[in-house]
Amino acid sequence: MAQRGQFDRSTNQRWKIEPERFRRNFEVIRPPEVTHLLYEIRWGRSPKTWKNFCTSDPTRHAEINFLENVWSELRCQQTTPCYITWFLSWSPCGVCSRRIIEFLAEHRNVMLEIRMSQLYRYYDERNQKGLRNLDQNGVKIAIMNPFDYAYCWRTFVACQGSGEEYWQWFFLQHIWFYSQLLRWILMSS
Repeated sequence: MAQRGQFDRSTNQRWKIEPERFRRNFEVIRPPEVTHLLYEIRWGRSPKTWKNFCTSDPTRHAEINFLENVWSELRCQQTTPCYITWFLSWSPCGVCSRRIIEFLAEHRNVMLEIRMSQLYRYYDERNQKGLRNLDQNGVKIAIMNPFDYAYCWRTFVACQGSGEEYWQWFFLQHIWFYSQLLRWILMSS
């Protein structure tokens, strides 16, 4: 069963993921155990954001869990602009990309940005086409950079009392590789 943090808008942040779980699933040197989708939602001009996460499970990818479970719980207004940022341990597959585009067509008030740690089965043409279609349909997609990793660590990871920062310098070569690969995929036809 997919995991999801509890919605909690107070200062209690029990919904955050454990540091080791973040490391296992967002390090670019090995495939994630489970796809994690860390998300922020901001409505209109409000400075407040809703932050939480969801994961994949044996029957659904994390993106589908967000669209079918999280979004439906929000019961949002269709007219208020909504800005969503996802930080994914894997990029969306071709099927999820198609479902995301359908979701955005149904919710014209939603703007989506996706930042990914790694590209999921990037050699598969269906996944490449899915990424191109997301880009062509106004979804901002990019590989996570060092600032994204630091932000996710501070924002979505529990046990931050130690002041420990999360960054591995050897990530740079992987970030560069995935960034160039994504650029090539988006420019291909």
